[in-house]
Amino acid sequence: MLLSDEATAEALETDLLRYGVDLLDLYRDRLSYRRVCALVTHLPDDAAVWRLHNPLGALTRAELLLAATERRVTALWATVVVALGQDVTDVQLAGPLDWTGSQSGAGAGPDRAPDGAELKSLREIALWMRSD
Repeated sequence: MLLSDEATAEALETDLLRYGVDLLDLYRDRLSYRRVCALVTHLPDDAAVWRLHNPLGALTRAELLLAATERRVTALWATVVVALGQDVTDVQLAGPLDWTGSQSGAGAGPDRAPDGAELKSLREIALWMRSD
């Protein structure tokens, strides 16, 4: 089900092309399913396909470090402002990278499987296919 999603297919193709592997070679008999599974299993954590399906993984390591630095600078600024007797509002404390969406909403999303369906990550599917 995950592989039939157009966005997932494009992200996976982009990741594989980054390493010089054309996914169309699978249909040209130049690439085996086993090799595709091995490549997907060992894609880096900041690969496009993982970032697509994990909202918290949508940032690269550099972006996460930048966000952590921004949070610490904001905390330091707020400490100084409060020490000087000023008020700090929630809007001033909100970071530019804070998520505004709710993760507890109802309905099917990328992190929810339809009723009765089993949800597996692409990495788990690739590992399962390699074990056979």
